[in-house]
Amino acid sequence: MKLKQVGGRVQRDVQRYIIVVIAGATDLDVIIAIRALMEFRYLSQATAITSMTCNKIRASLQEFHDHKDALIENGFRCGEKMKHVLKHWHIPKLELMQSVVPSVERVSSILQWSADTTEHAHIEVIKDPASTTNNHNYDSQICQCLDCYEKCQLFDTALALHGSTTESIPVLPVGQDANGNDLDTYDGDECRNVLDDIWTLKRKVTNFFDVAAQLLAALPGSVPRLPHTFIAGSTAIHLNYDPSLKCIPIDTVVEQFSLPDLHGALGDYLNREGNIAQNFHTFGGQRRSPPDVHLPFKELDVWYKVHLQ
Repeated sequence: MKLKQVGGRVQRDVQRYIIVVIAGATDLDVIIAIRALMEFRYLSQATAITSMTCNKIRASLQEFHDHKDALIENGFRCGEKMKHVLKHWHIPKLELMQSVVPSVERVSSILQWSADTTEHAHIEVIKDPASTTNNHNYDSQICQCLDCYEKCQLFDTALALHGSTTESIPVLPVGQDANGNDLDTYDGDECRNVLDDIWTLKRKVTNFFDVAAQLLAALPGSVPRLPHTFIAGSTAIHLNYDPSLKCIPIDTVVEQFSLPDLHGALGDYLNREGNIAQNFHTFGGQRRSPPDVHLPFKELDVWYKVHLQ
């Protein structure tokens, strides 16, 4: 399978599950090499890099070099045209990685040289404001929209600063405290509290354990939709209300996701929990249900993303 026109969001999604997908399907050295390379990239893009971070970057790159031969041995290092296995590592970008730590030690974090900020600015100051216009006089309407955004941000900042203190602060001469004593230093706790109040997330973190407990305690028929939050041992699992794939035939799921024992697993689960079960248990061991077991349903919903807590 080839991916074309892959955007940044798709790349970030692939980075999240690539190790889990290939685990068990290839040699351990291949997985270690890919994980080390990903860790090197993440650490190198940090906004603040310390000497300890530099040591971790070096260690990640060295770990990749220690296990990279497994990629050639398993035939993953192939030419683009002839598809022959390449038995060398003459890759300019790989050679460039040797210069990351020396560059950081000389000019600080390399993220400051990234073009992501300027490229994303086109979305923030052109595309998004343009979507609010009537497709006429773009320049003037975009400027008005940006001016409105700025005023709203300044107003929010003023409210945050005003609400961060509960006591009025008297105006004192510069360099003196309330007793008239000279101040050589000042306590920055109040300033830090103000900044924390401005920049910290305002959205409350959802406790999926409480949500699942409320659903279990709810009376039958009182929940308008099927529960999508469950507890499995010490882990809370939450699914979006809308699945990624709706009403997919079981045979299609078996073929698409390479799950030859899915029918038997579903049969075992129904025999143990029943048709309206909301519990989780460990899957494993020998299948008791035959591959052609009769199921009371023929279609499944599939979720690509799961929230774990």
